[in-house]
Amino acid sequence: MSMTPQRQPTDAEDPRIYLALKRTELAWDRTLLAWLRTTSALVVAGFAFDKGTQLLHQSRLATGTALVRSGHFVGLSLTAASTLLLVFVCYQYLRDMRELARVKGSRPPLLTPALIANALLIVLSTILFVVLLPSST
Repeated sequence: MSMTPQRQPTDAEDPRIYLALKRTELAWDRTLLAWLRTTSALVVAGFAFDKGTQLLHQSRLATGTALVRSGHFVGLSLTAASTLLLVFVCYQYLRDMRELARVKGSRPPLLTPALIANALLIVLSTILFVVLLPSST
């Protein structure tokens, strides 16, 4: 759903074209939200993997059977990859919406709820990556 005012078709336009463009816009919003869901799961998985292997390593260190600390690298990699994927998906969405606006003959929407949610997750996953980074020592 876009935050731009709804444009109603004129008598000269075919309403089927207007509805097809609207369906395309909503499909791109759904696609962006699906990517948002997938990458947020990857961010959470990266954080959980990092902290879980850290706890496992500390408990094994106490018993003298310490493991290799490769879990931190995997957690950081998942968090970084999902953040970069979010940035790429956001760029693709903006490019597609700009093209759709060109076809419709209107201005592209500046902010949509899906785009705001994507930007928030980019910020949160970047903060989470920065928080996880110092624990590599």
